[in-house]
Amino acid sequence: MKAKREALKDLFTAMREGKVDGDIIDLLLLINSIDGVYTTSSCSGRIGIIEEPALGAKPLSRWLVKVHREMGFGEAKEALSRAREGLIFLKSQPPIFHIVAEDVERAKKLHELGLASGFKYTTFKVISNRYLVEINATEYLTAPLGKDGKVLVSDDYLRFALGIGNSMLRRSKGRLPRLRKNFEKLREELGEDGLFYELAGEFGIKERWELP
Repeated sequence: MKAKREALKDLFTAMREGKVDGDIIDLLLLINSIDGVYTTSSCSGRIGIIEEPALGAKPLSRWLVKVHREMGFGEAKEALSRAREGLIFLKSQPPIFHIVAEDVERAKKLHELGLASGFKYTTFKVISNRYLVEINATEYLTAPLGKDGKVLVSDDYLRFALGIGNSMLRRSKGRLPRLRKNFEKLREELGEDGLFYELAGEFGIKERWELP
């Protein structure tokens, strides 16, 4: 698959540049080692505070803080001190994986795998002749905190919202081991991809990470 070759090059380059979430690198390597499937943009789950110039204006938004682990109260307060313009939100988002399959049979297997792993928002669609599966969970939180640099909530509310957001992130990330086991089973069923190991060797991936 020409598309998989390009996707692997992008992934390996991003890994070497430190642009990939460390806690899902092993899982991404496992998924991409499976014959006939590959990942595109994926995230291990995150919590942060974002400034949006208007509702829905995502391209113009600015993260004041964003981490792929639980966030502390002090981090949140420090980030809020940098707010300047627009609506301020606390956001907690679960892990999400975008996976392309070379045929509809593999796509169906990926869809079933995501649901069986507890990711209840997993969807399956066709985009530009590609079978795309989005493995996604339900733990999303968006809590308004203020506007135009002014925080409109108390410290007690911020601690309360952070507690919920961190709990949701922890819960959703807790499904990753089950997801990994199910991908290991899928690899046994579909086999490994020689292209993955060829490019991993060219990019020196096995020198820094353990290959599946």
